[in-house]
Amino acid sequence: MNLMMASDVRVVSETGSVGWTTPEEREQILEVAQETGVFNSHEMETVDELLRGYYDDPEVSGYYFLSYRANGGVLGFATWGPRSLSERGYDLYWIATRPEAQERGVGRALMQAAEAHIRARGGYWVVIETSDTPMYEAARRFYESCGYQRAVVLPDFYRDGDGLVVYTRRIA
Repeated sequence: MNLMMASDVRVVSETGSVGWTTPEEREQILEVAQETGVFNSHEMETVDELLRGYYDDPEVSGYYFLSYRANGGVLGFATWGPRSLSERGYDLYWIATRPEAQERGVGRALMQAAEAHIRARGGYWVVIETSDTPMYEAARRFYESCGYQRAVVLPDFYRDGDGLVVYTRRIA
């Protein structure tokens, strides 16, 4: 795996730093996802599957992972990749932080780093898809606080009572 890829953008905050996720961080990434309390078993399997693709070759898989590190551990991660059939569009699949690290700038640092990598690759649209259930209210507020606009709401998309909310932002 070439961690330099198209750009080696690093974001450093007052308490930690963001960089490419390493293979040694796999278990910590899965722990972060589990600790959020919003990833179901299928989503946990998907995180692991996307990580394997990233570790094998992110250019082939289309999945990139960033880790926020502080005090020798991973406090959060972001995963993103190019949007199919789009020259300039990217999907932000997940930003997740450990509960004790929430509202401490970890998510914002991960968002800034992901956006910097997307811009460095020539991208300028970011699309985020999430649920409209109360469990995801904090995530939706976070996306809006980062400048993302609610573009689409599709009620009952995932299942009855669980709709799709699509956020977009032009970053360049």
